[in-house]
Amino acid sequence: MATIKGIKNRLAAAGRALGGDYTSEKNGSKPKDKLKASQRVNAAQRAMSGDYALRDGKKPVVKVEPAEIRMNKVFTTKEKAEPEIKVFEKQESARQREEERVEWRKKAVRRDSDKTVGCIHPDYCCGCGACYSVCPVNAISMKYDSEGFLAPVVDRSKCTNCGLCRKICPSINLEYKNTVEPACYAAYADDEIRAKSSSGGIFTLLAEYAFEQGGAVCGAGYTDDFKVEHFIIESPDDLDKLRKSKYVQADASKVYADVKKILKEGRVVVFCGCGCQVAGLYATLKNVDISNLYTIDLMCHGGPSPKLFDDYLNKYHDKDQGKVADVGFRDKDYFGWSTEMTVKYTDGTVYHRTRTQDPYYRAFLPCISTRKFCGHCAYAKLPRTGDITLADFWGIQKYNRDYTDGKGTSIVSVNSPQGEKIYAAIADKLLLNKEIPRDDVLKTGQPFDHCFKNHPARQRYFEQIKNGSSMEKAYDYAIKDKYDVGIYGVWFGANYGSVATYYALHEIIRSFGLSVLMIDMPAAKTGAGKPDTHARRFAKAHYHESKRYTLKDMRELNSKVDTFIMGSDQVWNRGISRGFGFSFYFDFVEPDKKKIAFSASFGHDRDFCNVQDRETISEYMRQFDGISIRETSGVEICKDVYGIDAVRVLDPVFVADRKVFDSLADKAKKKHDGKYMLAYILDPTPEKRAAVVEVSEKLGLEVVVLLDGRPKDPVKNRQIMDMDDKIVDDITVEDWLNYFRNADFVLTDSCHGISFSLVFETNFIGLANSARGMTRFESLVDVFQVRDHYVQDAADILGNDELLKPVDYDNVNKILMSERERSLAWLKEVLFRPKEFEGYRAYPIIDKRLAEDKED
Repeated sequence: MATIKGIKNRLAAAGRALGGDYTSEKNGSKPKDKLKASQRVNAAQRAMSGDYALRDGKKPVVKVEPAEIRMNKVFTTKEKAEPEIKVFEKQESARQREEERVEWRKKAVRRDSDKTVGCIHPDYCCGCGACYSVCPVNAISMKYDSEGFLAPVVDRSKCTNCGLCRKICPSINLEYKNTVEPACYAAYADDEIRAKSSSGGIFTLLAEYAFEQGGAVCGAGYTDDFKVEHFIIESPDDLDKLRKSKYVQADASKVYADVKKILKEGRVVVFCGCGCQVAGLYATLKNVDISNLYTIDLMCHGGPSPKLFDDYLNKYHDKDQGKVADVGFRDKDYFGWSTEMTVKYTDGTVYHRTRTQDPYYRAFLPCISTRKFCGHCAYAKLPRTGDITLADFWGIQKYNRDYTDGKGTSIVSVNSPQGEKIYAAIADKLLLNKEIPRDDVLKTGQPFDHCFKNHPARQRYFEQIKNGSSMEKAYDYAIKDKYDVGIYGVWFGANYGSVATYYALHEIIRSFGLSVLMIDMPAAKTGAGKPDTHARRFAKAHYHESKRYTLKDMRELNSKVDTFIMGSDQVWNRGISRGFGFSFYFDFVEPDKKKIAFSASFGHDRDFCNVQDRETISEYMRQFDGISIRETSGVEICKDVYGIDAVRVLDPVFVADRKVFDSLADKAKKKHDGKYMLAYILDPTPEKRAAVVEVSEKLGLEVVVLLDGRPKDPVKNRQIMDMDDKIVDDITVEDWLNYFRNADFVLTDSCHGISFSLVFETNFIGLANSARGMTRFESLVDVFQVRDHYVQDAADILGNDELLKPVDYDNVNKILMSERERSLAWLKEVLFRPKEFEGYRAYPIIDKRLAEDKED
């Protein structure tokens, strides 16, 4: 059956045939005449069958190759076609590489105005350190980023903006100079060398060549503190320092200058590293004679985080206490030719773990712990960067059993004349040296002409690590898409304040070192989509969201979440929760899971639930491990109506650190210059409009008006406010927060509006709003003792200058500190308290880190 590509080619050929462009050949000469009209249909039919070149209307001479179609040429024999096709394909390859370079540069450069390497998108920095090496004023340092990878940091106070670092950066300026058709070999050295090597021992022979020439060798080795860095050796006695694989991204930044110095002395250097490091070296050697330089690049799996490796040695092997003597990723003495972990201790004992048992290896092999750049590496492809490319010949026994004795066989790719020279020099020392088809190397699955993609769970893994999780837990949760806590509630609603409330709760839980899944609203049917609202856009940028389950299928969340938390706002207002079945009472959660309500609200001072539902809800509430309510009246409802003990806590916006909101407000796009009064009005009336006008005039402030994020009747609301020139539409959560933070005064009929006035310490007038639940307002102003800044009716604002006096924020903050401490303590205690279920602990402390935290 023809492929899609083949069908396209045939259609194109048929089109040409119908146009008369395929001719009959006479006496074997090149066809000149166009097909006659009578021949064209027949020729087109032949073309559709794959028979393109015709001779006198008889059988085809040869079928057209794809390249011939692209070249708009037809050759009668394969021999005639091959030379031109080769030239054409080389031109096509060069054109394609140039297109790739242009496209890469667009992605890699995020700030074109920046003349330094600061212009690079972090995901496209390979961390080679070439920029550090060439900076003439030492303005660049290599520092760990948030994931523990080395990245350049530019000291702007030293930088002269000469642009050299950007000009030579191999992450921006891709160069491909070697052949795309390298000769490939299966090879290995003698047994003695291989016993000391990870694979076939080829690196050792290449290094010995350098020493024989009076030169030096550069490669990756351990420092005294088991950091992995490139350094230079000048004696065969030191080769053990560089032999064997180190599955950590090495720091090569300091060694390029040393290589340059040796080359300038006219001596030979053999440099071995990953493709990006070889590219980094070449980038620092502009205008330097490199005729004595021989480079070896590796078919790199990807470079794991150096900081992660250091943490691994400290936490699992007590490196920081001096207990580690050696680390081996490829210990042939114990595991043979394989990839497993060995750590030797100073007391003589040895740690051996397979790659599926060791936590560092488990994250490395599926590319969970490798650098982002590695997942789209520009150098794990043909043409290769180094003169020689080396790799393990995994699967050699399936390819040719005669090429392996189980002690290690290497793939060798000879990529340049320089590579041919040095490989020829060591060929006689090889026990095995068999040329193999390049296509067979491509079939091994090695990163020869493609990189290994980052695992989809990579981001989650590093999130867990940054939050303090153990490597086992981070791997397990990332791979299985598991979470410590699932937060449920109305976070997906288009109410700005509610969005901010759930974000606060999200950040509080994360501050405990726990991972969070935001549980989405139930769907009427499987596969339901998610609407495009400001709340949804915010969630996509800041949360891990569950898919939308049907009510029946929400039980599947038990396999993903350890603890379920019902969030704040009016989640237990039955008028709202009824639309979600009984899911807001965790009817879908299994009994061995922990269930908590934090700062839940009934919204009103009475319960709207019918008697039958109350019985059901009461039973579900009794299964909670802890219930806290936002309003005092809600605590009473729990006790009097449902027979449940509850405690009052603050809304999450007060429990979270203010920095949480400042960091969001800093990202606002819409802002108001100068002083202003903010009017955040959910339910406009003529009286509220009059109050806004009067207060703004008394204060001498411009007015900025924000309306409900998703009102039932936006047109009517605008008409009632009748302040179109003051109303700001289509704002983000970040904009909304920034308007509150920078306001000089706030007038609002929103409970969330009062809350954020208090958070940002802004003077305000709070206006009761019975449509939104009076008890919420009453409880809030009473807790913070600000009732003198609150009125029941908009008319009470008119002529009342007492409302304009400053809020006593010394008193407010004193209350806030005490209430925050109490609320946090309650949440932490319930969250980390082990759960006893049917005689065993169903909820153990998540890991040692949390046990220690609980004891502090």
